[in-house]
Amino acid sequence: MRKTVIQSEDDPLFPVFCEICESSFPLSERRSPEDQRRLFSIDAYALEAWVEGDLPAGFLGWWDCGDLRYVEHFAIHPDCRSAGYGSRFLSEWMSESDLPVLLEIEPVTDEITRRRQRFYHRKGFKDNEIIHYQPPYHRETPAVHLWLMSYPQPLTPAAYEKFRRIQQTEIMPSFH
Repeated sequence: MRKTVIQSEDDPLFPVFCEICESSFPLSERRSPEDQRRLFSIDAYALEAWVEGDLPAGFLGWWDCGDLRYVEHFAIHPDCRSAGYGSRFLSEWMSESDLPVLLEIEPVTDEITRRRQRFYHRKGFKDNEIIHYQPPYHRETPAVHLWLMSYPQPLTPAAYEKFRRIQQTEIMPSFH
């Protein structure tokens, strides 16, 4: 298993990342491939892949927000799900920095979303009671109500406001 950083749209893993994102996230929670390409020129953004043999087992797209790291997308290849890859990848990535980590999940409404929340709880993430709406990725999609989870502790209101400003002005498209 090796980790690699995808640094351009010319990387052979980039189209696979786009396919996995398309199958793992609804349109309202992912960028278009064109918007994703634009991120390669932003120093605060990184797109990492874990490869097992020839199979890209998973991807993690994240932002360095100064005093925390924000996970925008974390997805495991369908052929690698429920095999411990997600847990290994996330643990490895989290061990690379002492900065707190923030991510968004869909509100828990069914067994799939409940399993996702439990997965993050097992990794030490905490629920946040802050009401949060992810700004829209596309003109035709609305803001999305998502739950925030953070590691190693819940966000303070001040830390959330700082993140929200960064998300609205630097991370997300300007048309929100």
